[in-house]
Amino acid sequence: MRDPNNPCIFCIIRKEELIFENKLAYASLDSYPVSKFHILIVPKRHVENYFQLSPEEINACNELIFKTKENILKKDSTVKALI
Repeated sequence: MRDPNNPCIFCIIRKEELIFENKLAYASLDSYPVSKFHILIVPKRHVENYFQLSPEEINACNELIFKTKENILKKDSTVKALI
């Protein structure tokens, strides 16, 4: 049986699928969104979980989270931001 994570689905992202990117992370639309504006924020380095990210990687992800939030609010004023 084929392993769906080999190659890693997060490593083969196409440039046209990217919304935002920085040195350590990227934001892209989810292939199987569960809601409107469902976006993935993915660190570029492979780690087992969030707590293995470096402070710089966490900051890079947070930068994209806030950038994405602002972009969504510009696109749809009915979206309610929680932060």
